[in-house]
Amino acid sequence: MEKDTKKLFQITEAAHACGLSRSTLMRMEKKGLLTPAYIAAESGRRYYDNHDVARILQIEKFKSMGLTTEQIADYFAQGGEISTLLATLESRLQDIQRNVEELRLRTMEAPGISVQIMRQPAVTCRMRECMGRTVADKYADMYDFYSECVRQGCVLSEEPLFTISDRQDYLEGYISSEPYPYTVCVPVQPEKAPADALVLPECRVLSVLYCGDYSGVDEAWLTLGREVKARGLTLAGNPRVLGIVAPYTGREIESRRYCSRFVLPVME
Repeated sequence: MEKDTKKLFQITEAAHACGLSRSTLMRMEKKGLLTPAYIAAESGRRYYDNHDVARILQIEKFKSMGLTTEQIADYFAQGGEISTLLATLESRLQDIQRNVEELRLRTMEAPGISVQIMRQPAVTCRMRECMGRTVADKYADMYDFYSECVRQGCVLSEEPLFTISDRQDYLEGYISSEPYPYTVCVPVQPEKAPADALVLPECRVLSVLYCGDYSGVDEAWLTLGREVKARGLTLAGNPRVLGIVAPYTGREIESRRYCSRFVLPVME
């Protein structure tokens, strides 16, 4: 027996009300995000009610926040449980705030430094052990390893390349001229990571954000050491240097606009 559809909306009506196309609603259904209030057995026509229209708008709102299909589907499947989505959005907000800080510092004409305690997100990466001291040493090793990762078919992440340095001089208030061990790290997408990739978990860090050419890098290191002592922090790992804006990010970028984040894991 056919259902009375007078109080329901046809797919074109529902789509128009939400500012979407008919095909978008069909894709939502295919992905398991939307189930029409009624599907005519003979014609296959879709009909929607007020709840469906409101759900479509909610789905679009979640999508605009950057949530995935799986995350949105889980939200509805769990009866509107919001804690998982909130954690995802709070993490994204921290990323945005970190990016804004970087961009704000880069607007300064003179080299600048910004210091804060923050959360460093987890990252999956491939690593290679190296030895050296200068910025040139590190970039030569980084470029070589980066090229190797591309040639081997790694699916790279949008996270910046970085190094992990095994050094203590900056904590004692000086910069040594001796080479030291460091690890070059190339971030990869977690879901497509090769077997030899490692995960560095999220952690609390002391962050020194430096913008300017590489002549000021030593001062950034010394600032990191001074802040550790001034704040009475206990170290929880070796320092990392993230190349946020660096030669590898664009040939056209002026060296005075380079931006590096020095992060030192510290105890909670």
